[in-house]
Amino acid sequence: MRQRFDEIQVLRFVAATGVVVAHAVDLTAGRLGLETVLAGGTAEDFGVAGVDLFFVISGFIIAMTTQGQAGLRAAGDFLWRRVRRVAPIYWLLSLPILVGMARGGALAPDVAAATFLFWPFSGLEMTFPALGAGWTLCFEMLFYAGFGLAMAGGGRVGWGLASVAVGAVILGLVVATPVLRFVGSPMVLEFLIGVGIARWGRGLPEQAAVAAVVLGLIGFGLSLGLGYGEIDGAAALNQPLVGLARVVIWGLPAGLVVLGAARMGRDDPAPGLVRRGLMFMGDASYAVYLVHVLVIRGLGRMFEAGAVLPGDAVVVLTVSLSLTAGAAVHVWVERPLMRWMAKPHLSLLFMGRGDRAAIRVGSDGTGLKDVVGEGGVRDRTAPPGLG
Repeated sequence: MRQRFDEIQVLRFVAATGVVVAHAVDLTAGRLGLETVLAGGTAEDFGVAGVDLFFVISGFIIAMTTQGQAGLRAAGDFLWRRVRRVAPIYWLLSLPILVGMARGGALAPDVAAATFLFWPFSGLEMTFPALGAGWTLCFEMLFYAGFGLAMAGGGRVGWGLASVAVGAVILGLVVATPVLRFVGSPMVLEFLIGVGIARWGRGLPEQAAVAAVVLGLIGFGLSLGLGYGEIDGAAALNQPLVGLARVVIWGLPAGLVVLGAARMGRDDPAPGLVRRGLMFMGDASYAVYLVHVLVIRGLGRMFEAGAVLPGDAVVVLTVSLSLTAGAAVHVWVERPLMRWMAKPHLSLLFMGRGDRAAIRVGSDGTGLKDVVGEGGVRDRTAPPGLG
């Protein structure tokens, strides 16, 4: 029987929307200087906690969909699927900003490396990619690379790499180098939390699952009520202790929510119209996350040029346009691009024989074969990134 994790799809939409709201408030209050009810308190940047939620989701889904797969061929297939799912649409939507930076002479080599090579540290402080929100994709790609190595080497290598990752985080707390700022970032631990949920959390009783979600929400609520310091900004990426605090304050509650949601959604009947809509927006969350940066840039210029709206109306407009544009890009750009990337002339060198023979329309209409792991879990996730 094929398992579905509908609640995980919904959580992806929630995570992406949280980031959009936080950035919409930043545009309104920070850039335009307008008043809005969300500005000035802990709610202003709370939405960026969605990144922690999605990092946990990513670790969970990747671990679930690759169970039983090992060896060099499986690792190659996995890495190619991840690259073709994440990179092309990201690079495509980065082009307008890259062209503008190049024309203005502001396209530095470290920005190009962060954008195209997913390596964001040339020094002790993160260099953000041209599409600034793409910093999360650097960590996604780092996780994929490590997970691919684990698949290639088998179980013992996987355990060894997980231990190395934890060791790098500990070492990074006391030793400052560009490499450790990246591979030893505490943010990596959130992916491992998701992997742990996939490995040990699937047999959770339903009542315990509900309790996990409640505890996770209480954890988020405490940070919203008591504050969360600097963990919402670049300090969490450049200062390891702040990053570790972020994992504790937002990563652990995110893990509890994912743990419970994964169990609560397993036995649901066929989803209704509203649920299907939320699941669609979960599928579109990656496009929403990328496109909202361009929407905010465009709206910022429009309002700075003289357009007038109340602050709260700017927030609502920004969020609405971002969600709509993201859904449109998902249907008319992202899916066709994924179909093209799955064609044999591109996939032949990376895909196994069975995959090469099975390129067909998948369950989500992308033209891609559904990648099904143990228990029938489809790999339909991609990082929206957050923050």
